[in-house]
Amino acid sequence: MNYDGVNSIVCDAEENDWLDVSYSERKYVEQPAAKQRKFKFGLPKIKINKKFAVIAGVAVLCVALMACLLFIDGNFSKDVFNAVKTAYSSAIFGGEPAPVAAKIAIPANVNLVDVKEGVATFNGGRATLSFTDGKITEVGEDFVKVAIDDATTITYNQLTEIYVKAGDSISANALIGKYKDSFTTVLTVGGEAVTDVVASEKQLTWNV
Repeated sequence: MNYDGVNSIVCDAEENDWLDVSYSERKYVEQPAAKQRKFKFGLPKIKINKKFAVIAGVAVLCVALMACLLFIDGNFSKDVFNAVKTAYSSAIFGGEPAPVAAKIAIPANVNLVDVKEGVATFNGGRATLSFTDGKITEVGEDFVKVAIDDATTITYNQLTEIYVKAGDSISANALIGKYKDSFTTVLTVGGEAVTDVVASEKQLTWNV
């Protein structure tokens, strides 16, 4: 074709080669999820002595029962409470509570001669001094009773002269009276004479 004297050639191109496109299915493999670590918590094994476990169990039950008694009417039988107390003491200590030892110092001016069935005999001088602080509760012809506390009393016997009177408060080593050859002492707790008395050169000891 001529256009204004310009020769042009038109080439018709045929596109014979077609792009072959093929599709293939892709398989997506899922990555396995990261394994979660499992933490195991374990308590240490503790070996408990069977005897200890039994004692602990009995003690817990006794304490629980005693606590319940606090909320029960005050007229509840005291015997039950005492029974629980005894059971608790037995479970913990394997028996009755150990007795408490009471002691009285012996003045330096006397000597211990003998102790028999709770009666202690002394000599060594002529003056009888009070073993403890206390209050005179009774005075007789040859004896003086001194209250050490609300429950305990000591009686000085076989005195020939007495220098105190009932109602007096005295201190340890205060002059009570005089004796000729010897004098004796008797301890009373709760109105009953104490027979289980152990004496040394320095003190009297008994259980309460």
